[in-house]
Amino acid sequence: MSTWSIATRPQPPNIWPGAALIWEASDPYLYIRTTPDGVVICGGEDEDYADAATRDAQIGSKCATLSRELGALLPNIDPTPAYAWAGSFGNSPLGTPTIGRVPGMKNCYAAMGYGGNGITFSMMAAQILRGLILGSGDPDAGLFSFHRRF
Repeated sequence: MSTWSIATRPQPPNIWPGAALIWEASDPYLYIRTTPDGVVICGGEDEDYADAATRDAQIGSKCATLSRELGALLPNIDPTPAYAWAGSFGNSPLGTPTIGRVPGMKNCYAAMGYGGNGITFSMMAAQILRGLILGSGDPDAGLFSFHRRF
């Protein structure tokens, strides 16, 4: 899959209450978050492009759409992109990442296949990997292991 994102210039303080992550559960989805210095990052518009050149050719139009949607949702900010980019990501058949020790590779761990949910699953992956590396385990590790059934 491919996704597109924009980042604005820093915006006024207190952009929205708590500057919480906003995720619009539509198809295609849209997410909005802020950085500590007030930059707004907006992304989404995912499509199934495997070829990087084809994906990158869409940066202008996809990011213009993101900017329009951002401005419509948050009319008190300047949604003009200071930066725009595209990227690829992978999904698992279950829509959840694979996290754990890589089979056949001693002392090698991985966290991959987040799909469009890296922000959500990255903290969980960090906790699971910490437990596996330190030897204390994690009660959720089996749900994301390389050995789970699809």
